[in-house]
Parts: sequence; structure tokens; C-alpha cells
Amino acid sequence: MVQILLVLGLLLMVYNTYTGLQVKGQAPGGIIGERLTQLNALVIFFTLGYLLVGILTWNRPADTLLAIMALILLFGAIFVFLVLRLVQAILKALEG
Repeated sequence: MVQILLVLGLLLMVYNTYTGLQVKGQAPGGIIGERLTQLNALVIFFTLGYLLVGILTWNRPADTLLAIMALILLFGAIFVFLVLRLVQAILKALEG
């Protein structure tokens, strides 16, 4: 179960990375572009951390703490997804 949660979260974070880079390409420069660059850097860092946690814990037996950590990471990936959707909606509203 823990491995499934980690794989789902990693796939979502890879999608989030792709989406974040697309949003950055659509954004105007200035402060919005600067903040999206920072957001993308954090998303990439989180994705790499997710991958590292998955590699380091892959063969460990499932226990309660590992399951809780996997759930926290999965909900973090969902949060990033929702933030990126919000940013997309804001940029669309600013365009007209």
C-alpha cells in the first residue's frame, strides 16, 4: 500500500512539474514570472525529494509511520496540484 501511495504521489508530482513549466511559459514577466520561477523551483525540489524518499523506502516493510509519511506526501502533491490550478485560473482571468 505504501509503495502505491508513493508511486501515485510521484506521478502526480511529475505532472505538476510539467504543468508548472507550462504555466510559467504562459505567464507574463515581472513579479508574476519571478514568483512562478520560484514556485517551479520548489515543485522540482519536492519532486526530487519524493523520488528520493521512494528509493530509500522502497524495500522497507510497511509500518504505520511510513504509511503516514506516504499519505502526507500524497496530500502535499494534491495541494501543489490545486495551487497550480489556482494560478492557471488567475492567469486566465488576468488575460481578459
